Amino acid sequence: MIVAILGAGSVALANACWLAKEGHIVRIWSALDEERKELKIAGRLTYDGIATGTVKVEVADDAHSCIANADVVMIAAPAFAHDELIAAAAPHISNEQLVVFHPVTGLSSLLLSKALSARGVKAVIADLSTSLFTTRRDGFSSVRILKIKDQIDIATLPAARAQRAAATLAGLFGDRFRIEANVLAISLNNHNPIYHVGPMLCNLSRVEREEDSIYWDWITPGVSRLVRLLDDERLKVVRHYGTNEVTVDDYFREAHGVKADSLAAIFPAVSRKLGGPIGPHGLNHRFVLEDVPFGLVFFWSLGQAAGIDMPSTQSVIQLTSSIWERDFVNEGRTMQRLGLHGLGREEFDRVIAHGFA
Repeated sequence: MIVAILGAGSVALANACWLAKEGHIVRIWSALDEERKELKIAGRLTYDGIATGTVKVEVADDAHSCIANADVVMIAAPAFAHDELIAAAAPHISNEQLVVFHPVTGLSSLLLSKALSARGVKAVIADLSTSLFTTRRDGFSSVRILKIKDQIDIATLPAARAQRAAATLAGLFGDRFRIEANVLAISLNNHNPIYHVGPMLCNLSRVEREEDSIYWDWITPGVSRLVRLLDDERLKVVRHYGTNEVTVDDYFREAHGVKADSLAAIFPAVSRKLGGPIGPHGLNHRFVLEDVPFGLVFFWSLGQAAGIDMPSTQSVIQLTSSIWERDFVNEGRTMQRLGLHGLGREEFDRVIAHGFA
C-alpha cells in the first residue's frame, strides 16, 4: 500500500518507520524547508525502542507529489499545523483516497471537509482519537518508539464509511481500532488537553529549567485532582451532545493497559510501564500551544453553546493565555471557526455525520 504522510515530527516519523518496516511504500512531506532538507540528507529513517532498525522512505518536494496515487493520506502533525497542511493537501486529494487525521484535535476533519466540498470531492476522512505510538523524535530522521497503543477510537466523514476505514487501518497497524458513532465523539474524547495542560502549569519551574524527569512523575495526587476537575467538565459537554463517554481513567486503562483503581494511582503506573517520556523543555511546547487553543478552548466553546458552566476549564484557559501572552480563545478552534455557530440541532447533527459535502 502507498501511504503519504504530511508532517515530520515524532508521530509522523514513528508511523513512517513502522509502515516502511512492514513493507509499505511511504512518502513523507513537511511544510518546513529545514525538515525536508535534513530528511533528504539523511536518506533513511532510524528507529529504536519496541523495534529497532533503519528504513528507506521517499521524501517529497511538495504536497502534490506526496499525495499523488497514495491509498492513504495521513496528516500527522500538531493541530496548530493543521490549517497549513489542509490548505496544502486539499487541492490534490481525490475521491478514492482515505485521509487520516492522526490524531485529530478540535474537529479538524470538518475544515478539510469544507475545503474538499468546494471542489466537489468526497474523500473519506477518518479521525483517530490519539496517536498510535507513544514516541519521541531524536533529531530530524530518528525516532524512539516507546509503545504502540492497544486501542484507538475511529470515526469518519461520512460516518457510514467507518467500517471500511477501520479495516484499511487494521491492515496497516493491526486490529486495534474501535468505531465511534461520529467525529464529534472522537474530538470530545481527546484526553491530551486534560492530562497535559494542568500538569504542565503545575510544573512550570521544571519546564523552564528543562529538567530531565519523567513527565508522568509530575502528576502527583494534588495535580491529578486538577486533571479530574478538567475531565469532569469535559464530560458534561460529552453528555450534552450525546456522544460516547470515555473518562480519562478509562482512556489510560484501554490505551496503555494500566491496572489501577484511581487516577492518582494511574500516572505512577504509566510511568513504571513506559519509563518515559521526559517532560517538556521550555514553554514553546504543544502541551499548551496545541492543547489549549485546539483542545480546552474547543471543549469550552461547545460548552458555551450548550449553556454549560466550566469554571476550571475557563480559568486554565485564562491563566495560560496570561502566562504565554497569547489570546488562546481568539486563536482557538471555536464553534464559529468550524462553521457550526448558530446551527440548529438537526443541522448540527447532519454536519457532524456527513461533513459539508
